[in-house]
Amino acid sequence: MFKPLFRYLSKTDTPADTELSPIALQKPTWMALDLEQLNTGIDNVHIDVTLDPQFCRRTLNLIDDLLKERSTNKRRFSDQPSTEVQHQLEQFGQTCSHLLINSIYQARQTEGIVRIRLLELSLIKFILENVQARAEQLLQSLRHHLLDNETGGHQAQQHYERSIWLNNNYNRLLQKITSDLFNQLYWAEMGEAKILRQNLFGQSWSLPIDLLSNPVLQNKDWQDHDMLVQHYCLLSSEMDHPYSYACLNERIDVWLELILEQFPVKSDNYANQNIIEMWEGHLLQFTWKDVNDNIQLLFHTEATQQQLEENPERKELKSLLQHQQNALKFLSHAIQEAGIAGHILAAYETPTLSEQYAQLIKPYVLYQTLCGELNLDQVWYKLQLAEKTRPLRRASDKPLSKTALQEAWKKVNRQQKQLSPELTYQFILHFTNYRRDLKQRHLIHREMSRLRLLTQDNDIKLSRANRLLYEFLEQQQTEPSLESDMSARGHVILKADVRGSTTITAELRKRGLNPATHFSRTFFDPIRQHIETFGAEKVFIEGDAVILSVFEQQSQPQHWLSVARACGLGRAMLSVVEAQNRFSVKHQLPILELGIGICYNHTPPDFLYDGDQRIMISTAIGDADRLSSCSWKLRRYFSSKNNVLTRVMVFQQAEDDKFKGEKGMVTFRYNLNGIELDDNAFVKLSTEIALKKAKLKLPYDFGHSVFFVGRYTDRKNNYHQLIIRQARVCIWRENSEVFKPTDNIYYEVVTHPRLINAFKNF
Repeated sequence: MFKPLFRYLSKTDTPADTELSPIALQKPTWMALDLEQLNTGIDNVHIDVTLDPQFCRRTLNLIDDLLKERSTNKRRFSDQPSTEVQHQLEQFGQTCSHLLINSIYQARQTEGIVRIRLLELSLIKFILENVQARAEQLLQSLRHHLLDNETGGHQAQQHYERSIWLNNNYNRLLQKITSDLFNQLYWAEMGEAKILRQNLFGQSWSLPIDLLSNPVLQNKDWQDHDMLVQHYCLLSSEMDHPYSYACLNERIDVWLELILEQFPVKSDNYANQNIIEMWEGHLLQFTWKDVNDNIQLLFHTEATQQQLEENPERKELKSLLQHQQNALKFLSHAIQEAGIAGHILAAYETPTLSEQYAQLIKPYVLYQTLCGELNLDQVWYKLQLAEKTRPLRRASDKPLSKTALQEAWKKVNRQQKQLSPELTYQFILHFTNYRRDLKQRHLIHREMSRLRLLTQDNDIKLSRANRLLYEFLEQQQTEPSLESDMSARGHVILKADVRGSTTITAELRKRGLNPATHFSRTFFDPIRQHIETFGAEKVFIEGDAVILSVFEQQSQPQHWLSVARACGLGRAMLSVVEAQNRFSVKHQLPILELGIGICYNHTPPDFLYDGDQRIMISTAIGDADRLSSCSWKLRRYFSSKNNVLTRVMVFQQAEDDKFKGEKGMVTFRYNLNGIELDDNAFVKLSTEIALKKAKLKLPYDFGHSVFFVGRYTDRKNNYHQLIIRQARVCIWRENSEVFKPTDNIYYEVVTHPRLINAFKNF
């Protein structure tokens, strides 16, 4: 496909009088961020960061105020913020400066300059995520007001118009607000922080400073048409279109390499100056083509002509000008051969035309019209309709005229046979800038995905306790106080026992990971959010297990659902573990297995005190411990079986078993990610909620199981379905496939998805 271009190159003019001195290409400026040297956080995957909570609150308020101002008729994109909001912006910039300066001093004593990069990335991540989140909240609020029957007619109309405007200008609005905040961060970087960085680390920047002015990074959509029109050049949105980014990317790389071959280069090692990074499995290279000055050196004839006028005696400038003119001729010819000249002309005519039509129609529609992809008369009709439905225009706007659209269309068709050198240079400069900014966006998002901005107190405490937290705070936070518990009339004990914790701990340590944060993150911490929902309290943590209690207060009969809620809490805990296990498998981390036992005692527990530490005394604790256990013999036996739908099975030793009664063991159980209830708990449950009964034969169920199905409410009055399986204890015999059931029974809280789905509409 490039053979005609080679032939064209051989015909281009060469300087006759003076040979061009070798040109020096500048290196790409992207720098490795080196976040690998930082500790991973409590999930053993991300880096834990916390920003000062007061700074976060003030910034969120500022974003809300910017959204409010920028989405009203008074101030949109071109206007300056109000005096009050401008003051907030300046305060934001000052706080960023203080955080940077403090971080620079800390970095000198700790992790080095990578700590400063971590703060900068965290600030960028915080801004990007929360500008979008608060904008979504604003849209939701407007939708709520529109649905509110009490909203007056005039006010409802205002909400409607504002909502329509927000939806039509969503990406542009977010980019503008992000740009307002990034500008303040930029000036913070340019001030005392720059000098201090240079003095302490010998470099002015810890991140490429042009990141903060990168429109593609600021925008939610990297292909947003308004952004392309304002900062680059509009491109086709169709993936296979010859004027799409994907097609142009490859073509322009080849064109630039061919053009460079016509220039004498100072050093032949420019190709070895490439910076190669990975993004989502793809190689991203920063090369000489990503440096703005290099593109100007090859194509910017106007700058060279001006230098030549100022220094007419410099003959090498004449030779450079001739090379640049040849480069532009070749590029223009390549564009013609690719059949995209009309699209480029249409793209550069679109901004003026869009402004002339007061942005009543999408710029991309005008672009498609000018390059012949849409019918001009139909688009003009849409413009007329848009003027009727959106009459809010500036006083300076002229009446709409079809002539402007027709003249622009004629101009594109007339000039596409030969692009001007000025437009050819403008296009190659804009495209290469866009491609560079897009690469930066990809890599910054890759690095930001490695960060986790902690906001929950429990996560912050755990990460800090394990010396994994990178804190950027203005002041220290105080610990919350503990509240005393009320007395109880009866209580439930739930014990969750973690399987194979010793093996998991050894594996984590072998891989250089943190066992303490793994267990806390994947099990102990996530269940805390469910404890309040189901009205439970933590008794204590015993090694690799957690023991919870659910009390019933004499004065609160509406909450006498202790067993049902304990069952719900057990299911929630298993769901947490299943979710964390999926996360662990994805990141090749060890998984957790557990068994849960739930026991009820109709009397209040006793308590001892070790200083201020309260210690519960209850026989239900030992009983729940027994129910949560799992025999490794049974685990090995049933792990080789398919279609096992029960997660709890109880067996009794045979009369002639020589090991019967050893260590008081009469029964032993299979409890792998299951929940077992004791008899007292089931009896209590039957008094709490109405239970429907059903019988069902399951695989490896030696006798029909009886299922009890009911519904209950949690402390927040949300309804949950509960399924209990009643089955018979069987007699275990080695090397047997059939086990005789006894008259003794046990109870399992059903957690298998297939069984839950079977009773979904029961």
